[in-house]
Amino acid sequence: MSSEERLKLAIAEDNDEFRHTLRDIISYEPDMQVVALWRSGHEVLAEIDAVQPDILLLDISMPFMDGVATVRHLTERGCPTKVIMLTMHDDEEIVLESLRNGAASYLVKDGSVEQIILAIREVSKGRGLVHPQVTQILLHALSRQTKLNDSWKDVLTAREYDVLKQLTQGKSNEQIAEALHITVKTVKNHVSHILAKMGVADRSQAVLYAVRRRWVLL
Repeated sequence: MSSEERLKLAIAEDNDEFRHTLRDIISYEPDMQVVALWRSGHEVLAEIDAVQPDILLLDISMPFMDGVATVRHLTERGCPTKVIMLTMHDDEEIVLESLRNGAASYLVKDGSVEQIILAIREVSKGRGLVHPQVTQILLHALSRQTKLNDSWKDVLTAREYDVLKQLTQGKSNEQIAEALHITVKTVKNHVSHILAKMGVADRSQAVLYAVRRRWVLL
C-alpha cells in the first residue's frame, strides 16, 4: 500500500512516553501512518492545515490549550480532520463538551490497543466509537431530553421499534421474545434488520443511535 493510500494520523499528547508508544502501535498497521506529533493545542492549530491528517488523536489535558478548546477551534475553522479524544477523564461534562464541539469519538487511555485501532477505522468510515466506560454517561445525559422524536418511522417498522425499545432495556433475545410474544428467531431477524437500517455493528451502537435521535429514553 502506497503512502498516499494509507490513513494519515496525527497525535497531540504532552506525555512523551504515551505519545511515542501510540505512534509505535499505529506504525504496525499497514494502512496507517503517523504524519505529525504535537505536544499542545497551539501546535495543532499552527500546523494542522499544512499536514492535513485524516484523523487526530487528541489528549484533553495539555498545557496552554486543552483538547476541548482545541477541537472547538478546529470545528469553528471548518477543519476536515476527524478527532478522537484520548484521555483519562470520564467526567460527564468533559465528555459531552468534547462531543458537542466536534469530536468524532471519545476513548479513555486505559482502553486496549485493539480498541484504539478499531476507533480509528470506525471514524475513518464516518462512524463514531465511545469507550464503554463513558457510554452510560453519554446515554444518560442524552436521555434527559424527554421529548421523543418520531422520525424512527422513516427508518423502522412499528414492530422493529418495539424490539428497539426492548434493546434499550438491555433485554436478551429470549426476554424480548417473551415480552412481545414472538419467537426468538423472529427477534433475531428484527435485530438484524434494525442494525442494517441504522448502519451500526451491534446492539449498544443501535441504542446509542436511537438515544441520540431521541427515538427512545433510558
